[in-house]
Amino acid sequence: MCKKSFPVFILILVFTLGDVELFAQDNLTVTISGRVSLPVVKRERRTFRGRLYRNRLAAKSRAKSRQTVNVSNFTDIIVSAHPLSFQSKAPATDTVKIIQTNATFVPRVTPITPGTEVQFINLDKFFHNVFSITPGERFNIGRKPTGVVESRRIYQLGETKLFCDIHAQMNATVLCLDTPYFTRVTSSGRYKLEDLPPGSYEIRAYHPDFPELSIELQMAADEEIEQDFNFNR
Repeated sequence: MCKKSFPVFILILVFTLGDVELFAQDNLTVTISGRVSLPVVKRERRTFRGRLYRNRLAAKSRAKSRQTVNVSNFTDIIVSAHPLSFQSKAPATDTVKIIQTNATFVPRVTPITPGTEVQFINLDKFFHNVFSITPGERFNIGRKPTGVVESRRIYQLGETKLFCDIHAQMNATVLCLDTPYFTRVTSSGRYKLEDLPPGSYEIRAYHPDFPELSIELQMAADEEIEQDFNFNR
């Protein structure tokens, strides 16, 4: 009886060791990081008058924002990794918030995956009217006072452009991605994507004011890759 059981035991052992090896490979991940370069862009805040609604506090708020708001242009950049050698699921991310403050959308670029709930929150002491005319994602939340939270779910991949019907200088972008692997560039121009499965990817760098940059990379298990992007070219 022992002789008959021995081959079965070996077979079970081989499958078990194989599973352990596959499990070990599955837990080896890739890290990609780098620096992003941007051209120097001088921006001047435009003075404006509301086309539909006016508020005596608006001018005061704008003057304050010119003195206190200092947002790095680097933080408008999103770096994402799009698998080419395997399929990845991109479930809806947690609810994200886009604030209206000092007659500005914050953040200016919001990365999400399809089906994510986006909350629009007015923190100014005057009305805003957020809308989009992007085909497939048209909406208009209407005139909203201070403190009101209005939500929309975005499903369409790519850019959904946001504007305010009261303040013409306001604009922002919801960037809907087909990958769960993305990150915002830091104010110093650095980015880092960790825990990526090994494989081939298209790495993209997005900024709303410049053509998108991309490169294809083959990344082996447990590898760390340095990849820079330059929007100056």
